[in-house]
Amino acid sequence: MDKFVIRKSCRPQDLSSAQDLYLIQDSSSKHGRVDVNNLPSDPRLRKKISFYHPNDRNEIRRYYLQKKPCQRYEHDFPQTKIGGLMRRFNPKWFKEYESWLEYSIEKIVAYCLYCYLFRQDVIKQSGGDSFVTKVFNSWNKKEKLDQHVGGVNSAHNQALKDGENLMKQNQHIQSVFVKQSNQDKIEYRTQLNAIVDCIRFLLHRRLAFRGHDESDDSSDKGNFLELLQFLAGHNDVFNDVLQKTPKNSKLTHPDIQKYIVNAVAYKTTNAIIEDLGSEFFSILVDESRDISIKEQLAVVLHYVDKKGIVTERFLGIVHVADTSTLSLKAAIEFLFYKYSLSLSRLRGQGYDGASNMQEALNLGELESGQGLNQETSLKRASDTCWGSHYRTILNLILMFSSTVDELEMIEKDNLLSEQRVEARSILRLILSFDFSFALHLMKNILGITNELSIALQKKNQDIVNAMTLVKVSKQRLQMMRDDE
Repeated sequence: MDKFVIRKSCRPQDLSSAQDLYLIQDSSSKHGRVDVNNLPSDPRLRKKISFYHPNDRNEIRRYYLQKKPCQRYEHDFPQTKIGGLMRRFNPKWFKEYESWLEYSIEKIVAYCLYCYLFRQDVIKQSGGDSFVTKVFNSWNKKEKLDQHVGGVNSAHNQALKDGENLMKQNQHIQSVFVKQSNQDKIEYRTQLNAIVDCIRFLLHRRLAFRGHDESDDSSDKGNFLELLQFLAGHNDVFNDVLQKTPKNSKLTHPDIQKYIVNAVAYKTTNAIIEDLGSEFFSILVDESRDISIKEQLAVVLHYVDKKGIVTERFLGIVHVADTSTLSLKAAIEFLFYKYSLSLSRLRGQGYDGASNMQEALNLGELESGQGLNQETSLKRASDTCWGSHYRTILNLILMFSSTVDELEMIEKDNLLSEQRVEARSILRLILSFDFSFALHLMKNILGITNELSIALQKKNQDIVNAMTLVKVSKQRLQMMRDDE
């Protein structure tokens, strides 16, 4: 601003006193906490309200209003010669103008407390500046006091109303807004805490959230809404908040559920990273899948916590296009970057199925090479879609000798008799000719249908190509039947 404005120098003779010069200099100083107990009582020794920091003004105003105007009844008021007669301040005026009139012993003048506290610094204000910025000592003109008060809308009465509002903030409209806002915050927090508790309960129990019909009169709203309704039925405070909350603010929308779950996951992961600190750690990595059988990489941290206890904590899941070495490496590096983990502190890596894979390669049961299926684990019985039967048969053929060895070990060494009997029965079954014949037959049949299944899963497949693929598959199956 100094580049565009030429400032006038402030000369001491332009101020009413040296104290005013100090006040102007003090007003530009750094804001500090005001000690109201050290504020002067004499009105002449007070700073102007405008010289205080805006954050301190209301506190100063309350202090002076609670202390009442500076009225010295017992003081021996000195006389001054006015109009040829000796005049002085009449202490009876204190009773007549008890709420606002005050007297400065230091300067022998009268002031208005409310106008000092609330009137703006405007030059030539109506109603008499003598009680605010100048001095009033015309003791022979008592009518000036009534003129200062003025009418209903006078500056003095407006200042008086501002003072009453300040001292009765519970009735002030701004206070009502603040009170209402605080109540809304309390109710919102009550509702949010209950919803978070419900989500935490469902996550801990690994239960599903949503139902088929989440309308108010539905009997299948899902675990989340039903648990929320159950909680409201046993908590009157939460029930009242839930009943009067607008529908667009109930925090029950699926998107909001996802936001809260993500927030819980974020907080949990941060707590794990904080617990790990700068210590060394190892990782345990396993291939996982979501409900659509898409490949995912699950990573677990293995470390010693601050209490000296070996701890395993789930770090996160990353979707991967395939389970090749480069894809898994990129996924692990992504998690390390996301959570600011350093590879220099990594002291071990564990990959599920790695030993089986190495054993299968050494025994010649698994071919190595680019693009070949490297998964050697058997499928779960529940994996009955997306071509999983075909992959199970392939893996069983590749791991047939290892499977037989494992069953023989269970039959011989397992402590539970039920499992030994079950292993003996399975071993007798899979070593039979019928099982081996059916295994290879189903491999050939499902090999044809698996190709069809993979082709139909492609997003760019149109109905014409799909029908052509179905026709080709039928022809191949018929050829297999004809060739016996």
